[in-house]
Amino acid sequence: MTQSAVRVVGGIAIISLVLYGLVVAFAYAFQREMVFPRRFVNAAPFQAMVGPEFTRIALATPDGELLKGYYKPPHRGAPVIVAFHGNGSVPEPMAVRFGSDPWAQQGFGVLTFAYRGYPGSTGTPSEEGLLIDAETAIAYVREKAPDSRLVLMGHSLGTGVAVAMSERHSSIGLVLEAPFSSLPDVVAATMPFLPGQLMHDTFLSTRRIAGAQADSIVIIHGERDTVVPAFLGRRLYAAAPHGVFMSVEDADHLNLRGVRDREVLDILKNGYAVEPSPLSEPVGSPDPLETGAV
Repeated sequence: MTQSAVRVVGGIAIISLVLYGLVVAFAYAFQREMVFPRRFVNAAPFQAMVGPEFTRIALATPDGELLKGYYKPPHRGAPVIVAFHGNGSVPEPMAVRFGSDPWAQQGFGVLTFAYRGYPGSTGTPSEEGLLIDAETAIAYVREKAPDSRLVLMGHSLGTGVAVAMSERHSSIGLVLEAPFSSLPDVVAATMPFLPGQLMHDTFLSTRRIAGAQADSIVIIHGERDTVVPAFLGRRLYAAAPHGVFMSVEDADHLNLRGVRDREVLDILKNGYAVEPSPLSEPVGSPDPLETGAV
């Protein structure tokens, strides 16, 4: 290779490193805008979805934020579902879902709310802040329905909140749709060119779920999920003290929601089946982060 060719190659390498550094610096600086894209969430189309059986409430957090929420009281002695939405979602669809059958038929109560910084709530989101929000929601349920046990339910980012609360509070069930092992693992699986270890908010669910105080743990994942690949749900399942993994072959990250509600309700009422069904077995390819495929 000639000296001029070496200089050209060296120049290209330097430019590539500079551009990569700029990409990493941008991602680092704006990571919370990507993890919590609340500025792109429009809650207005969902406002009319919630029926009169719900009371719109304002949850006051200990650090001075006000959170928009929806509460439906349980029938006497029935559990209350505390539902945590995903990072690009709003609480209204959760209210509609859990305020309807089969949950309504069984008298379940519901509390769901918008995280700090999301439409209708004040503040700026962070992992620490979302956990404060969740504790505030659970305290509200304890006050309003002291005789009811909890069901902690989350979708996507909300699973990280639900798992953290399950480590701190007892419940009859921890229900997780499209969960992850940690946010750095999500980065490694979907954006491997970015250093996930630089994340401010990690949601280390594999560590937290080991201490889950839930009678039943149900993990549901779509095999076509490209936002949070299903192997991350299996990784979380492997760290759980007990539980059921439901693989949904034709589901992706969004259309997964609610497809196994009747099976989940049966587990919450009756416990795990004596013999796991095929739907309860973690299937699929090996973990690509462990095999080096990613």
